[in-house]
Amino acid sequence: MQCPIRKRAFPLLILLLGFFASAEERPAEPPPKPEIPNLHAIVAPSGYVFSGTVKAVERIKPHSPRSVAVMRITFYVDHGYHGVRTGQTFSIHEWAGLWQSGDRYRPGEHVMLFLYPASRLGLTSPVPNGRFPVDSGGRIVVPPSRHPAGTSPLHSQPPPSLRIDPGDFGRLLRRAEQE
Repeated sequence: MQCPIRKRAFPLLILLLGFFASAEERPAEPPPKPEIPNLHAIVAPSGYVFSGTVKAVERIKPHSPRSVAVMRITFYVDHGYHGVRTGQTFSIHEWAGLWQSGDRYRPGEHVMLFLYPASRLGLTSPVPNGRFPVDSGGRIVVPPSRHPAGTSPLHSQPPPSLRIDPGDFGRLLRRAEQE
């Protein structure tokens, strides 16, 4: 005489084994490729594209009553993508009035910048949405508000920032330049 528990347990065991076998057969999904929406719109007007470390910030007073105060920001270029070379020390000049709106640099800060070409006066500034922080590992940080994962209303918490390796970022830039 067969035990009634064994009669019920055997089909359950078969069902569980089938479940685990099918779970093992499914290949893992590859991680999504990093993407920055409207990257072409950021790259197209840029004269300089690089990630770097702010080395110095100084205010340059107007030389005459008709000139304007400017800020000179000096960077060490960690990764030069367009208009600058990796390893170069690169200085830009910004109208000091931009600094009153809170858009400032601090010595030691690591940033990824998309800058307009220098004007006739030698001034430049980041293109709209053309400034990204860089983390301590050298990865470009794309905040949730600037990448597609931040659009789902089902998330109760905002998604994490994307962190993109400089090599991957270079590939994204080349693709955006070709668009």
